[in-house]
Amino acid sequence: MSYDEKKYLEDRKKTWKKFIDLSIKGTIIIAIILTLMAIFLTNS
Repeated sequence: MSYDEKKYLEDRKKTWKKFIDLSIKGTIIIAIILTLMAIFLTNS
C-alpha cells in the first residue's frame, strides 16, 4: 500500500469542509434557539 499525498490531502479537505459546515449550522441553530428562548421566556 503506497502513500498517495494528493488523495490524503483531498480527503482531509473534504473532512474539514464537512466539519466547518456542521459547526456553522450548529452555531446558527443554537443562536435561533437562544433568541426564541429570550422572546418567549421573559416576563414582560
